[in-house]
Amino acid sequence: MEYIEFLGTGGTRTPTQGTTCLRVSDHCVIDAGNLINTFGDDVFTIEHIFLTHSHLDHIIDIPFLADLFVTQKSISLKIYGLKATLDDLRQFIFNHRVWPNFEEIALIGHTNKTIELIELDLEKPYAVDGITLTPFKTDHTEGSCGYMIEKNNSAILFTADTYKCSRIWELIDEHPRIHTLIIEVSFPSGFAQLAFDSKHLTPALLKEELAQSKRSDFTISAMHLKALFKETIVDELNTLHLLRNGGKILSDGDRTNYTQP
Repeated sequence: MEYIEFLGTGGTRTPTQGTTCLRVSDHCVIDAGNLINTFGDDVFTIEHIFLTHSHLDHIIDIPFLADLFVTQKSISLKIYGLKATLDDLRQFIFNHRVWPNFEEIALIGHTNKTIELIELDLEKPYAVDGITLTPFKTDHTEGSCGYMIEKNNSAILFTADTYKCSRIWELIDEHPRIHTLIIEVSFPSGFAQLAFDSKHLTPALLKEELAQSKRSDFTISAMHLKALFKETIVDELNTLHLLRNGGKILSDGDRTNYTQP
């Protein structure tokens, strides 16, 4: 694949839009907010899931994927995340109460376990399936991160959910090969307190944050808009001229090329 495909882009699940899920290579995705509906019969090609954090809209398809894989696969589904994120999966999902513990249950006819949870180190690059993913800390949950996604000496920075985060702008300035920023904007600017409490961005906050970067040559696209406020958020982003250099509001099914046009 020479592009990232956005399988789920919504800040809320609706009948027409899934939640956060990016296909970054033939066998690798970031987050699992909309896997089963979009992959269909090809769902068994998924081998790697890199998580940004453990909120439900980012992990929701993982339990169902494990349930499918246990009788059909011969290799473990590898799930990557920061320690706090993996701890949440173990404590709150795969605990034999909410869902069977597929970290302990072997694939039928094989010795490999159904899932393998792999702890990530911040700022360390991970080469998987022809791409490199480097996690960086964000301000959303204890275990939240975004990723610099690299291929062919080009890079895209994906923040996932975050509040104010200086590291985003440091990375963009440090790495000229980053040509696109995919950032979340969840609430209108009038919901500043809610954005603070839930650790999300608004258009006004994004404008403040953007002033930290010395560069102006990268594309900015937005996702994770809360469906009830989408029209207001879009109007604000356009008024503040925040969707730079051909950027847009991402929808399910959109693609972004690894190589800058």
